[in-house]
Amino acid sequence: MLLHDGIAIANLRAENANLRDKVVALEQEKRDLPEKSSRESDGDSPPRVVVPGVRLGVPKLNTTDPVQLGLLQEVGALNKLFVGKLSKIRRRAAKDRIEAARDLSKASQRLYSKLAGIQLRAAYQNKAASAAINSYSKKSQAAIRIARSSMNARLNTLGNVIASNARKVESGFEVLTGVIRSHRAAGALDRKLIREQTKAMGKDMQKSIARSIMIGEAKARRVADRARGNLARAKRAMLIEISERVEHTADKLFKTIQGSHQKIADNYLSLKAYAVTAGDKLKDYVIKGKGKNLSSLGDLLTTVAGLSSVKAQKAEGLGAGAKSIPAIFSAKKVKVKAMLTKINGLVNEYTGVINAVRARWPMGLGKYLLLKLEESMLTKGVLQVDKVSNHAGNWVFLNGRAVGLSNKLNDFESLAVRMGHYEATLAKLTAALAGKKHKPAGKKPYSVPAPEWPGN
Repeated sequence: MLLHDGIAIANLRAENANLRDKVVALEQEKRDLPEKSSRESDGDSPPRVVVPGVRLGVPKLNTTDPVQLGLLQEVGALNKLFVGKLSKIRRRAAKDRIEAARDLSKASQRLYSKLAGIQLRAAYQNKAASAAINSYSKKSQAAIRIARSSMNARLNTLGNVIASNARKVESGFEVLTGVIRSHRAAGALDRKLIREQTKAMGKDMQKSIARSIMIGEAKARRVADRARGNLARAKRAMLIEISERVEHTADKLFKTIQGSHQKIADNYLSLKAYAVTAGDKLKDYVIKGKGKNLSSLGDLLTTVAGLSSVKAQKAEGLGAGAKSIPAIFSAKKVKVKAMLTKINGLVNEYTGVINAVRARWPMGLGKYLLLKLEESMLTKGVLQVDKVSNHAGNWVFLNGRAVGLSNKLNDFESLAVRMGHYEATLAKLTAALAGKKHKPAGKKPYSVPAPEWPGN
């Protein structure tokens, strides 16, 4: 589709090339008038008078002139084509990140509500006993940590979704603008255009994240305003401080997204090794009609297992090639790594999988399990090594608590894999990621030298 659009643009420009040549010829004739040539030959050129509000040297458009009319039609056609394709690129990017943006809005709303509730109780209990205040403060801090952890995971997911889709956006821009994002092959002007394009993509990321957080703030503030109807105006105005605190928290968490890529890549590679090793068990489990017992986690594991032969390629990080990106709410710059790494490629693969599965499970238990899994992937991962009843040795399976469950799930243990098999799969994936080649397993083929046996 993009190639077809590029051909259409080229054809449209070629058809009107002769019209541009005619306009250039007309302009040259105007500049070469006899009066002007005579003045230049005498060396007595009058001073140029600049009239405010009047642009000199720009001829008025004559719609009756077929040449100028052709140019007008060309500009209109190109403008319509470019605006339409740019809108299509932006709509596609917005569609890819819509679920992650909604999750971030809800997480910011939850954090704002927690802070507003704590502030409201403190306003009503100014004269409470010191022991009660201390105990209440501990509970409040625990609630804030949970809300902050949730917001961190949602912010990471949205930022990584935008970063992983950056290559699609760049490909669309390459067709429209003709600027190939290759610093080695590009000239000075193209490199400048690439930098401007990257800067615009960073601002678009900033706008998307800020909008999601501010939507959550607005929803929570509306509820908080109603709850403070009986308080003094000064205490109601303290909600502004909560907004500033939420936005400051968002800026602090945003700085850690690039640094968390290593942890996400390690945990995802481990999860992929487990899913590939347990691939046969997963298939049998689903065939027997038990796939719904795992909810969205079964969908996730099946999807990851299907990517067993996919090797992560080097990819750009959060800055899409830039060394710094604008912070969400402050005027500061956030430093990021501009180099291409396979760690970013692994994170992009994980982000694509989790975003696709999240779109298939928009609500209920499936959504809850996925959101908890996202939080665990930023810390210790979702796997555990333990004993399995009636089986010797160590086994690897999903950790129920890591995905938000209060205890073990028997279905997880039924899909456990031996530690040795898991480690072998993990070693193969790691070697493939590093570009190492393995010799074929098994004995060497047996061969007999000539002459060939005649068969008698």
